[in-house]
Amino acid sequence: MALMRRFTLYIFSFLLITGCVSKKKYADLEKRHQQALIEKTGLEEVLSKVAIENDSLKKKNDFLDSVYRAEHEKYVSLNNSKNNVAPPPKSKNTTISKAVEYDKKALYVYNLPNYVFWPRTVKADKFLIGSLGESNMNAALAANVYGKKINEMPALVEPYSPSPGKFYHMIFVSESKQKEFLKLQKELKDQPVLLITENPYLEKVGAHVCFYLEGDRVKFTVNKKGIEKSGMNVSEQLIKFSNEN
Repeated sequence: MALMRRFTLYIFSFLLITGCVSKKKYADLEKRHQQALIEKTGLEEVLSKVAIENDSLKKKNDFLDSVYRAEHEKYVSLNNSKNNVAPPPKSKNTTISKAVEYDKKALYVYNLPNYVFWPRTVKADKFLIGSLGESNMNAALAANVYGKKINEMPALVEPYSPSPGKFYHMIFVSESKQKEFLKLQKELKDQPVLLITENPYLEKVGAHVCFYLEGDRVKFTVNKKGIEKSGMNVSEQLIKFSNEN
């Protein structure tokens, strides 16, 4: 009888222990399952966000291409039309050299910070100007800012090369790299960086200051809305000057 009781107690203890182990394993598996679901949901959200960003970038590229095509077709139509529509006046061919052209552009760039205001949250020990692409602008900018200060900080011009902790106040996108403008804009993610280009059509997709030639004159446009969207402010004097120069 005592033997039977001990055997029953042994069986009961065994079932109790194995039951606890099973519950523990089940709880652990359930925990892993929930973690996997969370990770899967997070990954799906990231992939969805990337897809949306890529779609937005594609739409901007398509829009920019359509602008180029529209302007080209308008030019061809006006020049080939046999109707009474007068063709646009032809601009006098420029006679200024590239050196003079880029020296003027560099001087404008050097003076832009007198009319553009960065948020106080920007912390930097130097005023860094990035240059994207090979251009005569690189040497002209370097010559114009050498040994000078901008906004009470030493001014420095260098090829644009993003890295953690580095902040560019302004980036000049050369004509040779204008097709990379949207990629650059995406990298910056609306940071308070003044984007300067050599194509006025890029203003339609967010460029802030765009240079262009009109005869022997170097002119530029100012995208007030785009500048403010990126967290900076711009003086009305600069806008007025861009319309008058």
